[in-house]
Amino acid sequence: MSADKPQPLSGLREPPVSERLDSWKEIAAYLKRDESTARRWEKEGLPVHRHAHKKKATICAYTSEIDAWWSVGRPVAREITSMAVLPLKNLSGDPQQDYFADGMTDALITELGKISSLRVLSYWSLIGYRQTTKPLPEITRELKVDALLEGAVLRSGDRVRITANLVQAVPERHLWAESYEFDQRDILAVQGEVARDVARQIRVKLTPQEQARLTTSRRVDPEAYEAYLLGRAYFNNIPMWTSWMRAKEYFEKAVAKDPGYAPAYGGLAELYAHLGGSHARDPRAKIVQARQWAEKALALDDTLAEAHTALAHVAQYEYDWAGAEREFRRAIELNPSYALARIWYAQYLYATQRFEEAVTQAQFAQQLDPGSLLVNTQAGAAYFFAGRVEEAMASWQKALELDPGYPGASILLATSYVTLGMTEQAIATLQKALNFSDRDPVVLGALAHAYARAGRREEALKLVGELNRLDVRLEAERRSIPRFPFIWAYVGLGDNEQAFAWLEKAYQERRARMYLLNVDPLLDPLRSDPRFQDIVRRVGLPSK
Repeated sequence: MSADKPQPLSGLREPPVSERLDSWKEIAAYLKRDESTARRWEKEGLPVHRHAHKKKATICAYTSEIDAWWSVGRPVAREITSMAVLPLKNLSGDPQQDYFADGMTDALITELGKISSLRVLSYWSLIGYRQTTKPLPEITRELKVDALLEGAVLRSGDRVRITANLVQAVPERHLWAESYEFDQRDILAVQGEVARDVARQIRVKLTPQEQARLTTSRRVDPEAYEAYLLGRAYFNNIPMWTSWMRAKEYFEKAVAKDPGYAPAYGGLAELYAHLGGSHARDPRAKIVQARQWAEKALALDDTLAEAHTALAHVAQYEYDWAGAEREFRRAIELNPSYALARIWYAQYLYATQRFEEAVTQAQFAQQLDPGSLLVNTQAGAAYFFAGRVEEAMASWQKALELDPGYPGASILLATSYVTLGMTEQAIATLQKALNFSDRDPVVLGALAHAYARAGRREEALKLVGELNRLDVRLEAERRSIPRFPFIWAYVGLGDNEQAFAWLEKAYQERRARMYLLNVDPLLDPLRSDPRFQDIVRRVGLPSK
């Protein structure tokens, strides 16, 4: 519904002259908006009176009427339960400052995501709209949201100015606009203030806990905050060892500059949790460090969803399944719109054979982050293990449309082909991924398995030789390749002794993918061996 437009004052007692505003300039100044916004609000019911004269038309408004309209006369036409924050424009004129605008956008999304009654799309599904010229109603239709928040950010010295503009999709109407200018040390408080203001405008009721989480008086060292944003920018790159090392440097700089800034410790916790599952020479050491950083972050701020998610990963590596679930659920409680927490929880659920619950979390994650490679890939896995093959294929194909060389989607798609007896399709998928991924070792291992299952042993053995040479080279760099490529290759070749030797090594080293023992189809030939069930028991997973 919308407010009725005001009627002329004829026949009514006119408010006192002291309340009268005699121009758009005065009206806009009273509203603390620009004139174009004030004029647009007339269409939405702003009480403006026009008196026609022969030579010109004059307008006036009365502060008491404006105040009444502002408090009760601006109802939202429909309930708003979902929104997107478009990438804030960088007004500095320096493209090297884009990371600051991007970081502010991500921070606003995180703040709004703490509101349980509001679905807020992830930043990574909105990057494509950074330079868009599409009309806002068209964007809302594409994103399937009820409202959009757009704006800009300008940093000058220690001062920051943010402008925010809230637009409703159906019916199309401008809801609110505001500017915030502040000392950079107060940036955390202002982010929460923007989120609270948006919640008020769309009539979202905050729980006392959410109100508290959106209110902070803590200041942050500007250099620490800048270093943290740069760390996030490098960490969020497509996983590359060099970019992660740069992220580590910036997170450590943030901690050094401001030892009380919890998100910087949370960033280190996430980073080390991921390093433990990649090319780390000693994953156990990285897992211990990840736990230490996460616990430090939560000691400073126990409402950080990212730190709880990192702790959940650590618990999985430590084979603490109850602890992992507790931390995933806590992360989602703190930020229901945190897509990564939901998709990693979905992986946990299908790994523990709770397939329908996994599907539910995967669907939530895809709604929150429809453009994410990781989300679409892991959602496909959840669907596949739940027997929803067509939905799985669609999710993996969507991921590969976004990035044809993404190894995770290629491996899972190929794995499904192997399971369905379509080994040639699996080989074609993995060969393509190998070309795109600079011969990723995990792709090499999956392809060796597929070659062997198709009877192409010589080609499989060549890839095993390549894996061994790569492992020796990385060892000289104090790194190593994951263990499962070797396990998959030897399972495909029917060399169970070598497969179990590598599986035992993966268990002892707390390697990634151990939590997938019960569902990984490439391990099916090992399942009847008592040694396999013994490892499952030691890992603590439920036995089939």
